[in-house]
Amino acid sequence: MYYNFPISNVNITDTHENIPKLNSPLLTLPFLEVSENEFFLEVNGVARYLVRNGKEILIQPYEHSNPDSVKLFLVGSVFGAILHQQCILPLHGSAFSFKGKGIVICGASGAGKSSVVTAFCQKEGIFINDDITPLEITADQAHIIPIKSRLKLWDDTLEKLNLTNNRLERIRPEMDKFYQQTENIHNTPQRLNEIYILHTHQKNEFSATELTGFDKYNALRRQIYRKIYLRGMPETEKAYFKQLLKLSPNVKVKLICRPNKCSIMDTMEFIKKEIEG
Repeated sequence: MYYNFPISNVNITDTHENIPKLNSPLLTLPFLEVSENEFFLEVNGVARYLVRNGKEILIQPYEHSNPDSVKLFLVGSVFGAILHQQCILPLHGSAFSFKGKGIVICGASGAGKSSVVTAFCQKEGIFINDDITPLEITADQAHIIPIKSRLKLWDDTLEKLNLTNNRLERIRPEMDKFYQQTENIHNTPQRLNEIYILHTHQKNEFSATELTGFDKYNALRRQIYRKIYLRGMPETEKAYFKQLLKLSPNVKVKLICRPNKCSIMDTMEFIKKEIEG
């Protein structure tokens, strides 16, 4: 099976042999085992995955499993394991360039990251990454690493953005979620300037709070993609601690609270004013 993996230099192999669990995992959960350099994931009805040393992935697809589902978990949870093993800090966020600035929209699943980035890209924004954004962090700045990813939008989100799902590819057969085609794509590293963390609240107005100090550091730490893996990767967690200490002074981080019921465009316009302000 052909896999269009988000980064190069990773060897991916299909196997019909049974992929074993780990010998000495430091984190054991149902269907998941993690150690510093090995990662095992079993997705019922889809596949078993084994990741080693940030360079090798073994995939054992279940009989009659859907190839799109196998690929979806590969470029999501398994890709997250690869990044952690390579000690490349990934944020759970979607990234774009706007008026020369590198912006990441973070938040929990369903917070509206992809839809807001799509709204920006309908205006002046240039798409970089969806859902997972790896960072290259140095002493005085951080850069967004572009990966091969596509925006994923629910059917009702497409409608709200006046987009059509005609001929769009579903991410899984049973889900009304589609890969959205994007014309303007940023393919080179982009300096990271600002991070916006989306939340909802019961109030009728938007609010923006710039984070500083430990609040800023802790907020950034919570945005690490698949942070739970680090419970089995103590050395990587230590390395990320140092990276976050470098990152925190060099980027602006704002907590955005939006009304529980508001339009995507209103959210985009509010963040746009924050970026321009």
